Amino acid sequence: MIEELMSEGQFSAALEKLNDLNDEKTRYLRLVCLNAMGEYRQSMMEGANAKAMAKETYYDVLVAYLEALKECEEYEKAIDILVEELSMPYIPYEYESLFNEVYDQILLEKQEMNAQLDRSQIFSIEEIEKLLDRKNVNDDLLYMALDQMTQLNIRMLLPALHRYLEDDLKPAFAKTLIMETLIQQQIDDEFEVHKNGHIYDFNPAISALVLERECYQGIGKQLVRVLEDDNPALMNQCIDYLEYFLYASYPKEIYEDEYALYAAGIHYYVASMQNIDVSEVDLEVDYNVNLEMLEEVLLALKSIE
Repeated sequence: MIEELMSEGQFSAALEKLNDLNDEKTRYLRLVCLNAMGEYRQSMMEGANAKAMAKETYYDVLVAYLEALKECEEYEKAIDILVEELSMPYIPYEYESLFNEVYDQILLEKQEMNAQLDRSQIFSIEEIEKLLDRKNVNDDLLYMALDQMTQLNIRMLLPALHRYLEDDLKPAFAKTLIMETLIQQQIDDEFEVHKNGHIYDFNPAISALVLERECYQGIGKQLVRVLEDDNPALMNQCIDYLEYFLYASYPKEIYEDEYALYAAGIHYYVASMQNIDVSEVDLEVDYNVNLEMLEEVLLALKSIE
C-alpha cells in the first residue's frame, strides 16, 4: 500500500502511514518521501538517526541522507561521510561507483558556493590528497585541485605526489602541472615519474619549467626558419603543437642535435592533420635530417595522442 502510493507520487500520503520508527525500512522510506517532497531539512535530521541504526538498509539510507545533506549545502558533513565510506575495505560495487559520483558532485557544488563567496581555498589538504589517490576523477575537479595546489605549501602533499607521479595510469598533463608546481616551490626531493611507458628521475630543485628549457627555443627556431615566410599560419600551429608535445612528454630530454629532427617531425605531423601535403624529401632538405630517424620521431609524437 505505502510503496504503491509512492510509485504514484503520493509521497505525503505515504509519509502519513510511515509511523513505525523502530522499523529500519520505514525509516528509509521516510527519507525517500521527505526528499521527494523537498523537505530536505527534515530528511537530514531523520537521516542521521536512520544511518546510525540501519543494518540491511544501510547503503540505501546513506544515499538518501547524502542527498539531503547536499541539498541543505552541508557539504563538509557530506564529504566527511563519503571519505569515511570510501576508505572502507569493502563497499558493494554499485554503491562505491555512486558514492564517487556523489563525492564529485558535492565538491563541484562546494566550489561554486565558495566562488560566490570569493574564497581562494576550495579544497582542504585532505580533499586534495583523496582526489590525487582516486582511480577516476572528474577532470574539472582534478584541475581545480591542481590550480589550488599552486597556492598551498605543497610539501604537505609530498607522499601523495610521489604516488601520483609513479602511477602509470594518471594523466600526463596533470603530472606535468604537478612537476611545475614542485619546481616553482623549489622542492629538493627525488621523484620517480612514470610517463608514456618511460621512467624518469626528477628533482624539481634542479629542473627547469617546461617552456623555459632550451629545447623549446631550439625546436621553435627551426620551425620559424622553415615556415615563417612560406606558411606562417602552419608555423603558429606547429608552435602550439610543440608546446603540447613538451607538456605531454616532460621531463623527457631533447638534446640540441635533435632539435631539427623534432621540428621536422612536428611540421610533418601537424601538416598531415591539416590535410596539407608535405614531401618527406623536402623535409629532409629543409631540416637537414635523416628520413629513417624522422620515422622514429613521428612514432614518438603519435604515442602521446
